[in-house]
Amino acid sequence: MTQHLLISRIRFFFFLCYFDLALNNKKISQSIVMIKTPPSSPQRQRRRNVRRSMMMLLSFIACLLITGTFITLFIIHFFRYQITLTTILPYPNFLCHQNRSCGCPNIGNRNNINSKIVGGEDASPYMYPWLVGLTDRHRLEPFCAGFIISSKFILTAAHCLVNRYSDRVQILARIHDLRDFHGDRHDIDHWIIHPQYRLNDSTHLNDIALIRIQTSFANDLQPCCLPSTTSSTYPQAKTQAIVSGWGRAHPQSIHRTSSVLQHVVLPIVDAKNIKCHQSIFDSSRQICAGYDRLSIDACSGDSGAPLLIVEHESPDNGYFIAAGIVSYGNTQCDSSLSSGVYTRISSYLDWIRAEMKK
Repeated sequence: MTQHLLISRIRFFFFLCYFDLALNNKKISQSIVMIKTPPSSPQRQRRRNVRRSMMMLLSFIACLLITGTFITLFIIHFFRYQITLTTILPYPNFLCHQNRSCGCPNIGNRNNINSKIVGGEDASPYMYPWLVGLTDRHRLEPFCAGFIISSKFILTAAHCLVNRYSDRVQILARIHDLRDFHGDRHDIDHWIIHPQYRLNDSTHLNDIALIRIQTSFANDLQPCCLPSTTSSTYPQAKTQAIVSGWGRAHPQSIHRTSSVLQHVVLPIVDAKNIKCHQSIFDSSRQICAGYDRLSIDACSGDSGAPLLIVEHESPDNGYFIAAGIVSYGNTQCDSSLSSGVYTRISSYLDWIRAEMKK
């Protein structure tokens, strides 16, 4: 039920209440007028007045109850999905078997990771081996991020590649501090933007692209896992997620990027949450994430980075899955104003697999 439908129903019941009061008043008045003879005694007139007052009071109470019920339903509908947290969620605590082929973070100071992309602290060095930066050729400042999904492919946001040329962009791997980069540079063989993506489309749907590099990534750069099955609902609301990148640490910063990798733990937001509802266009292909009461979000330069969630094999063991791709948000980089929006990867698995086989 949408906001407009609820408001329309409330207005309708206000009308019914008014009509009911007017009708009762008219009927009572008519009954009094029709009884002309014999003249009513003062006692009988008082009884009529009491009955009339009681009927009007009961009608008024019924209207209040109906109106209150619908206002309550309206409030519940839009506020039951709020993320009322006032502190940042803790980093998920799990162990990842290092013999896994994907999704294991580099073991480091995980317990101290509780930072944010906008105005936060630094992430641990090389925590996410699959995370890469997209930069103009021979430069260090990434304009977007991406993540490794195989020895030669990365995923990123489609809008990062529009109006650019593959021979003028490079991939930076094994990257943490841009001021002290000793990682790997990779030239691009080609990229594939989703055929249904449209840059000037306000819906930002299908904001996903694949990049194939010319030479394989190093063996120690473990890829990130992808969802195992196609789904329009994965992951569920309130799931803990992590987003990272070298984007701006403050929306008004004169620097386009952060020198050191930033990240934050965010909750997945239900599509019925009003701050997600006003931002998202297709909940089957897009995900919302962020806090209702904290000014934390991905920002300019973080586009293309993965939205990570933990898939548990047991209560203590798990691994990371890339559930989403940073797509867009408000210009203040503040999820308390409106949720950040991510491309839902589980809706594009068939397309990803088909393109990687070509």
